[in-house]
Amino acid sequence: MSKFFRKIFYAAVVSFLPIFFIRLKVFATEVGGTSGQTYTLQDPLGNQNILTIIGRVIDYLIYISVPLLALFILWGGFQILGARGDVEKVKNGRATIQWAVIGFTIILVSKGVALILLRILYPSSP
Repeated sequence: MSKFFRKIFYAAVVSFLPIFFIRLKVFATEVGGTSGQTYTLQDPLGNQNILTIIGRVIDYLIYISVPLLALFILWGGFQILGARGDVEKVKNGRATIQWAVIGFTIILVSKGVALILLRILYPSSP
C-alpha cells in the first residue's frame, strides 16, 4: 500500500513542478498597480555576476571549514591516542585527519579556481 501512495506522491510532484515554474516566471514580471503605477521587483543580488556570488559562498565555506578542520584533526588525533595499539583504530584516525585535510584543500583550490575564472571572464572587475 505504501508503494502505491509513494507513486501517487511522485506523480503529483512531477506534474505540479511545471506549474510552479510558470508561476515564478509570472511573478518575476512587472505588475501594474490599480492607479497606473508600475511595481518592479528589486534585484536581491545587487547586479552581481555569478562568479562573484560563488566567490562569496566559497569565502563563507572557508570561514566555516577552518574550525571544522581543527575539530577533525583533533578528533583524528584522539582516535589515534585512544587506539592503544589497535592498528585498525590508528588507520581510522589517520584517515580522519587525511580526509579533513583533503576536504579543506578542495575548498581552498575552489576559491583559487573561482578567482582565476573571475579574472579571465571579467578582467576589469576588482
